[in-house]
Amino acid sequence: MLATLYYREPWDVDARLVPFGATRAEFWRVVAGVVAARADAVENDPATAEGQFAYIYGTRFLRSLLRTKGYLLYREDNIEGVQHPDRNLKIIYQNVDLAASWLHDPRPASAKRSGSERIVDSAQGSLFTPEELSSAEAIKCEPMNTGVWYFCVSVDGDDVRAELSLPSTIENGAFGKFIERIFIVGGGEWGALAKKLRPDDVSPAEFEPVVTRK
Repeated sequence: MLATLYYREPWDVDARLVPFGATRAEFWRVVAGVVAARADAVENDPATAEGQFAYIYGTRFLRSLLRTKGYLLYREDNIEGVQHPDRNLKIIYQNVDLAASWLHDPRPASAKRSGSERIVDSAQGSLFTPEELSSAEAIKCEPMNTGVWYFCVSVDGDDVRAELSLPSTIENGAFGKFIERIFIVGGGEWGALAKKLRPDDVSPAEFEPVVTRK
C-alpha cells in the first residue's frame, strides 16, 4: 500500500506549493469564490444547484488563478481543468465529501467517469503495480511535480476545507489511495482565513488570464 505524503503545517505547505507556482493565500481566494457561488443557490433552484455552482465556479476560479501563472486551459474527454505549459501536470477542480482530514480520504461528490480514470491511469498508472497497491507493505513515495492533481473542496455549513492532492488511481468512480495530500484549508481554519480576505478577493473570476512562459 502507499504511504501517503501529507503536508499540513504552513511552512511545509508553502514549500510544497512552490513547484505549482501558486500560494496558499491564492488558493484561499479560489475557495472563497466557491463558498460565495454555493451561497447563490436558492430554494427554487434544483436540489443539486449548490454542487453545480461550486463545480462551475470552482473550475472558473481555479483557471483564473493558474492561467495567470502560465498554465494552459485543459479540456479533453469531458474533463475541464488546466495544464502546465512545460511538464505533464494537470490540475482539476473537484467537489468532495470531506477534504483535509487525516482520518478520511476525500471522495468525489459525484462519481468520476471513465475519462477521468483514463487520464489518471495514463499519468499515474505506471508508477505502481496492482500488487504493490494492495500489499500490506508500505510503499514510500517521493514528491511529484507531474501527474493529474485535484483541487478538492468540501463545504458543510461553516466547515470549509480544501486540499491539493494526487490520487494513485480512480476506481469505481472514486479516488484510490493518494500519493500526496497538501492541506490548503484544514478543519476549523476557514473562519479566521475568510476574515483575512478583502472583499475583492472573493471574486477571482474577474481577473483576466495573462499567459506567460518562464
